[in-house]
Amino acid sequence: MERFPFKPSWGAQLESQPRVRKAQFGDGYSQRSEDGARGLLQRWSLQFTARRKEEADAVDAFLRAHRGVAAFEFVVPDSAWGVTGQAFGIGDGVRTQFLLQRPLAPDATVGELVPAVGWESPPLVYRAGVLLAAGADYALTPSGLATFTAAPPVGAQLTFTAAGAQVLRVVCERWTTTMKGFNAYDVSAEFQEEAG
Repeated sequence: MERFPFKPSWGAQLESQPRVRKAQFGDGYSQRSEDGARGLLQRWSLQFTARRKEEADAVDAFLRAHRGVAAFEFVVPDSAWGVTGQAFGIGDGVRTQFLLQRPLAPDATVGELVPAVGWESPPLVYRAGVLLAAGADYALTPSGLATFTAAPPVGAQLTFTAAGAQVLRVVCERWTTTMKGFNAYDVSAEFQEEAG
């Protein structure tokens, strides 16, 4: 799937849109449930401010090529991350499952960890500084849960190296281009996450 190659200006706006089914019953009673497995979708309002005509035309050409029906990948602003030698556990000789976690931000303090998901390529996992083989030494789920075939020995430091970002499958049904001055254009677009 093609990836949207342009970086929006600051001020991108996220709107979350729950997909809800509602059944209305007598006496004012109603019942609500999530509609489908992906019950919460994102809608991004993006600005590409003060762009040269060449870039504004390229954004327009990309969106025209997809015509509001063909989905494409969109990297969520400010979601990129990368870690090298990130500790995620110490072996105790018994435990076989550990969750890959990374700092919330590059300058985050100790304790501000979040699951390391959305990898660009599978993480490299190390036990006591030795690179392990995915599939043979451990299995890794998309949620970042590493399950080792044998429990790491007592005191063995577990680390990983990886990079990633939140990537959505979106469509764009509406965008506008405004000429602000000589060779200065603004483009506004709305990206709607697809459920599939």
